[in-house]
Amino acid sequence: MKYFDSPAAPICYIFVDRIAAFFVWINVNFFKIHPNFISIFSGIFSFYAVYYFYLGRFFWGAFFYLLAFLFDAIDGPSARALNKTSQLGIILEIWIDSLRLVGSTFAMGWYLYNSTHNVKYVFLIIVWMISFASGLWLYPKTKETFKEFIGKVKREKYIISPVPTWMDYEMFAFFFMPLFSAINIGFIVLVVGYFISSLGMSLNLLWGGRK
Repeated sequence: MKYFDSPAAPICYIFVDRIAAFFVWINVNFFKIHPNFISIFSGIFSFYAVYYFYLGRFFWGAFFYLLAFLFDAIDGPSARALNKTSQLGIILEIWIDSLRLVGSTFAMGWYLYNSTHNVKYVFLIIVWMISFASGLWLYPKTKETFKEFIGKVKREKYIISPVPTWMDYEMFAFFFMPLFSAINIGFIVLVVGYFISSLGMSLNLLWGGRK
């Protein structure tokens, strides 16, 4: 677990990181697949997730989304454990994460708008875009102070966030809710969660940030 990012998203710690850790152990000790190839597989699964969300085939969208998320959780720790970190790996991580998250958000938002003709989904996409964009600026500035939140829990020298994070909302919207065809609920939770998270990072910087 020491090779995983910390602080961890609490939901993802249970449903993704613990599973991914097993596959990281197998890869590091036996297969030794280069992390960049794992990232590419994550990108392929991300593409299929976006495609199926766009078509409104939610079960398959959730299935490929989970595979994409799982492979994304495997590549970074494998790279650190095998000492194969690289600039190419970082670039792949950025593009593939964006494909999975931004692509899935727009695909699901467009499907909801196209099937209901309710403009509130267009408004929600705009709110999400603004929250996501501001969060990209805020995240690197708050990551260190975020680790110092009161109430953090330690497991295997691994810090778990005391509050839901972006990845938790993403997991809820693109995996759990699609399994029950309740994507409208998941989408609203995603947008509101991102807004609250970005606002929370802003307040954390104002009250507890360091120069």
